[in-house]
Amino acid sequence: MRKQVLARHVHNFSRPKPVRGLAKVFRFVDEEVQPRDPYLAEELRRQLRDFENRLNLSAVMKLAYPHGLLMYDIDSVAFKILTQNGQFRGIRPLGAFELKWKSERTMEEEGIPVNGMQYRALELFSESYGLPLFYMVNIAWKKVALWRIGSVGVRYAKLKEGLARDLYAVVPWEQVELVNPSALPKKIPEMLEGR
Repeated sequence: MRKQVLARHVHNFSRPKPVRGLAKVFRFVDEEVQPRDPYLAEELRRQLRDFENRLNLSAVMKLAYPHGLLMYDIDSVAFKILTQNGQFRGIRPLGAFELKWKSERTMEEEGIPVNGMQYRALELFSESYGLPLFYMVNIAWKKVALWRIGSVGVRYAKLKEGLARDLYAVVPWEQVELVNPSALPKKIPEMLEGR
């Protein structure tokens, strides 16, 4: 059964048919969102197609590596535009961001739980390539928790119950910086460039 589902996703790369179950979501976007906000509707369609594409790629990779492979994305990479005398001279990577949104009820007393395997993989990526990688966790639209991966001590533990039970990296509250979302335009350049 699992191989049939994977094969269906692989086949989806060659035809523009929504992943099963998403057709209702696309219909909602077309019927309810499009008339009110065409820009938002287009962005939602693009995000849904990106989601489908990631599902399909994941299926391809699981078939290609049946004995195991981890795949994670990095949400955003920041590049500084370099100019001289007003002329474009190139770009330089400053750092990357892993973005999360969490409700307050998912927080632990000792810290912020994030996916443990992904955290380990991102630590290895940052260390291997020398690119500063930052976690940015939006906590219920109230505060943003920021930290640089590899610069904080984490505790790995199996947490949660049911489908959410997994290996988590718990980042201690005292090692993260909590900022108001309105402070991000000032805080991010400090993180990336020390200014």
